[in-house]
Amino acid sequence: MQGVWESPLRVKQISAWIDSKPGELGRITTALGKAKVNISAITSWNTGNESPVHLLVSSPAKAKRVLQELGVRVTEEEVLRVTLADKPGVLGEVGTRLGAENINIEYSYASIPTGDKKADLILSVSDVVGAAKALRGL
Repeated sequence: MQGVWESPLRVKQISAWIDSKPGELGRITTALGKAKVNISAITSWNTGNESPVHLLVSSPAKAKRVLQELGVRVTEEEVLRVTLADKPGVLGEVGTRLGAENINIEYSYASIPTGDKKADLILSVSDVVGAAKALRGL
């Protein structure tokens, strides 16, 4: 199946660990915007206490500094950014290939622009190097 439009990219993800209360997401994203840090992908969820906000940004080092200045705990992870064709079966192929290589998907999130013919999938996996190899030429 020809589903990947570009080779998988190993990218740095910044995770901000924020209090689960109104306004916190706005506070950190406003600060990043004022610092001219662009957010190209985001996912977050409420855990009841300290909740993760995973971000792909234009400048991870600057984002980390801005967030730490706000008193936010920040971690960095290497993840894969894979650009896929927006068509049925492509995501299944990703999961099948990684499973065949015994690579676990820890979590994922995606972005599909309206009317576009491709989608970006962000994968946190147990073996980033192995996953990038497994997904080449998909």
